[in-house]
Amino acid sequence: MAELVIHHASALVTDWREPALRDGWLLIADGLVRGSGTGAPPAAGESLNASGLVVMPGFVAAHHHLYQGVSRGVHAPGGLIDWLDVHYRAWARMTAEDVGTGALVSSALAALGGCTTIAGFEYLHPAGEDFVSPVVDAVDAMGLRLLYVRGCAPRLEGPLVQRLEKDGVDVSRLVETESLALQRTAEVLARPTHDRLRWAAGPTTPVVDDGGSFNRALDQVAQEAGTSLHTHFHPIPGTVLEGESAFEMAERVGLVRAGNWLAHGSRLAAADVARFGSHQMGVVHNPSCSALLGYPTPPLVEWMSGNDRVAVSVDGAASNDRGGMLAETQLAWHMQRARFGIAADGNATCTPRMVLDAATRGAARAINWDGLGVLSPGSQADIAAWSIRDVGFAGSPQSALTDLEWLLFRCYSGQNAQHVFVGGEPVVLEGRLVGADLDSLVQKANQAATRLYG
Repeated sequence: MAELVIHHASALVTDWREPALRDGWLLIADGLVRGSGTGAPPAAGESLNASGLVVMPGFVAAHHHLYQGVSRGVHAPGGLIDWLDVHYRAWARMTAEDVGTGALVSSALAALGGCTTIAGFEYLHPAGEDFVSPVVDAVDAMGLRLLYVRGCAPRLEGPLVQRLEKDGVDVSRLVETESLALQRTAEVLARPTHDRLRWAAGPTTPVVDDGGSFNRALDQVAQEAGTSLHTHFHPIPGTVLEGESAFEMAERVGLVRAGNWLAHGSRLAAADVARFGSHQMGVVHNPSCSALLGYPTPPLVEWMSGNDRVAVSVDGAASNDRGGMLAETQLAWHMQRARFGIAADGNATCTPRMVLDAATRGAARAINWDGLGVLSPGSQADIAAWSIRDVGFAGSPQSALTDLEWLLFRCYSGQNAQHVFVGGEPVVLEGRLVGADLDSLVQKANQAATRLYG
């Protein structure tokens, strides 16, 4: 691509650990950031005037379920088991086309929300059907980066198998035998990669009733493919032995290896997360999911003080219906403010900037993808730009840009990103997706959701 300079940004963030640049410019060439500064920009073949915009690194969603884009807004009362009961009945009837449609919805919401990279943890794989390609194709069409996590479910949680089979649900479309899961995962991990596509693996829920032998076997498959293991990890009460820490439990069941990363962790103590960090493992906080399903609010600030691979991310649409990363980081910060109470004003570590860093640079470290989450020279030109001239930010003084992150978290109310670039290529321009016909997508997604859920 030709050189592009984004210039005269009202605020330019190259790294959430550093102050924003006022009247900033960013030079891009060959998909990479080549430089940044303030004032008069350098010459380039193409230019974009960013006056009135906040330009920042694109978000990295370190945990998602893209197929769930046709599972939004569904009333599923109760806790985890009752919630899964509602959704598994629909997911058992999903087709490859449904999966692709869901992935298009999820990636569209992600892109409009300023996200440029998604770790999609996709664990529906009926025997004899390809549910991988529809997700890969959907994210590719949207122009985003994808770390496809080939999930698997040798078991279902709690009493779900008995409940579902009693009502005639074809559970075989939800689970795989261990041998088949290992074989099919290895086949997916052997598929080609490119600069916007990588692979990983993981069980949707860690298998603990065998002492961890399946988890270890799956981790070995991932290790032989040169990639990592990812899974949900709370852990569920009753799975931790008396006197055992959550980290020790993870070690016992074969989840601990450098580069692996865990989602939710809502019951993890700061000491556990620090020990994961010492083993170069990331942990992802999903605030909307925690709030919806009634999980404890984790000590995020304390987590981040002991592990630089802590991420904040949306979850799949079934438990995070909005799908936008800026709103998710905003919620994470609000939840931490509520934890600290009035003392938050005096706690220098409880800042929006720290949460935004976790959703960009920290998330990139969690999923082991170098060059993402910052806009320093040599990094990928993955960029989100937000307008602060619309009514969502009306009434804020010019001086509010001095504390940019506070402005974003206090005023943001769901607007689309104005521009999004991945590798310097446009994904969103003037608030509109480049790679999707939204009208037809909305119609198709609503038809699929109605067929699946009624």
